[in-house]
Amino acid sequence: GPFFTFIGAITIYHEKPNSYQWIGFFLIIFSVLLYSRIGKKEGIHFKRNKWIFAIIGATFLGASSGLYDKFLIQSLDLNPQTLQFWFCFYTVLILLIILAITWFPNAEKRKAFKWRWSIPLVGVLLQIADYFYFKALQDPDALIMLLSAIKRSQILIAVVIGGVLFKEQNKRKKLVPLAGIMAGVFLILYS
Repeated sequence: GPFFTFIGAITIYHEKPNSYQWIGFFLIIFSVLLYSRIGKKEGIHFKRNKWIFAIIGATFLGASSGLYDKFLIQSLDLNPQTLQFWFCFYTVLILLIILAITWFPNAEKRKAFKWRWSIPLVGVLLQIADYFYFKALQDPDALIMLLSAIKRSQILIAVVIGGVLFKEQNKRKKLVPLAGIMAGVFLILYS
């Protein structure tokens, strides 16, 4: 995701990071690739998984979305609250259409659903994260390629929570790419 955003940021917005930012960016990219190699050891085989194309599509859409967010906030001067409102509105609309096709007509799926308080909590946390991301994009000096790379530091939460709560495998091996990602974020923020 950050790599495709990087390509768009360089070609569309002509972003010019300094040397520390370049090092930090490529350190994050290398660390994310290293992290994905560890995923292979946990039984994730991309060549045999038919959903890999959905992941690739989501990666392109996510990169495009980040580039479009910058355009909307910096070129059209939309404020973060407006952008967030329309994002939520369209998300609900799209999900209702998907649910109308896949979930509402299927009584078995509806009966299997179990309510948990974590469901709205995830939504609230996503809204807060998006708000801060949109606020960061308001800065005219904000480079979308760097914000996209910094967002990958969310892997810290995944590794810690995944290791502690879900007892995932290869916890120690995941610390190396995690340290690389955090070092890359530090270099970007330091610069």
